[in-house]
Amino acid sequence: MEITVRNKENKYVFDLEGSLDIYTSLDLKSALEDSIKAQNSDVCINLDRLTYIDSSGIGILIKSLNYVQSLNGNMCVANLKPAIEKVFKVSGLTTYFEILSTDDFQTRYSGF
Repeated sequence: MEITVRNKENKYVFDLEGSLDIYTSLDLKSALEDSIKAQNSDVCINLDRLTYIDSSGIGILIKSLNYVQSLNGNMCVANLKPAIEKVFKVSGLTTYFEILSTDDFQTRYSGF
């Protein structure tokens, strides 16, 4: 998996490409914890180029959300492909995460 981190004025976008699974989930955890240290950060995980997610990937997203919230920040996920969105719906994560559509993502994170 490739992770690209973009930030601007305490807003962070993590672009994920490939698979978020048992082999790569700790890479996301490390990237997020290395990047997000300030209070009140606005974090978005862009899943536009994510092709696969398993339970380890879901677990690390939940841990990431809890970490960001412990710093009084906000975290969302954006650009879910239909197969990834189905995983989120089946596991009940659509009520746990703020999920942005492509248009909402572009509006909220314009200039990135």
